[in-house]
Amino acid sequence: MDRIWKWIGWQPAWGTLAGFALVILGFALSAIDWGFITLAALGTFGPGILREMGLLNDQDEFQRRASRKAGYHAYLVTGLLAFFLIAYYRSAENVLEKADVLLELFLVILWFTWFFSSLLDYWGPARTVTRILVAFGIFWAIFNILGNLMSPVAMFMQTLLAVPFFLLAWTAKRWPRLAGGLLVLAACFFFFTFDMYKIIGPDPLARGRGHIIVLFFGPLFASGILLIRHGGRESDNSDTLIAEEH
Repeated sequence: MDRIWKWIGWQPAWGTLAGFALVILGFALSAIDWGFITLAALGTFGPGILREMGLLNDQDEFQRRASRKAGYHAYLVTGLLAFFLIAYYRSAENVLEKADVLLELFLVILWFTWFFSSLLDYWGPARTVTRILVAFGIFWAIFNILGNLMSPVAMFMQTLLAVPFFLLAWTAKRWPRLAGGLLVLAACFFFFTFDMYKIIGPDPLARGRGHIIVLFFGPLFASGILLIRHGGRESDNSDTLIAEEH
């Protein structure tokens, strides 16, 4: 197991791993009853609450600081969006038909911002973007394999669409700013190809566009901007701690 974490370059705390397992279990069991989604809530927020109460001490100083910094970023992004949506739905004759969609969007943005910020603070821009692209490629390959089990030709052709993600991950290590520009262009292409731009309309939350933007467009666009701005700069945990302590 230690070899796996060393290869990934990140060894999460045991509380984080247990929380992740609860999240997966909660979402899996929600297909039976949505009441099980509370397991996902416990997995997401439980470890952090226990750490703040002093009942769980499974993180080092750097991990605690990175987690709190990520939490502040999530607070800023989600809070800003909340005010914009309040202004939109209360300033005109705009009616929110499904409040659950809005609640889900807040949770998605909260989780994504915290997770992305945590990885960025831990790995630095280049490693974070590389691993995100590899994860995208693996997810896309698995998604198309499971969706085309009865059609080998379609499975093969659609799985090939995962190759660009792996190529961009390889490019990000060698020519980070080039990869960043390509990622921004790809994100903009998907934004218009999948009609994400229609979020600016009578009902911006219709058909889950907000969720798709955050989980699909967001990582690609943010990764591209990071590589363009910072290039191949990496994070050095030890230097960060020494500098902050002095």
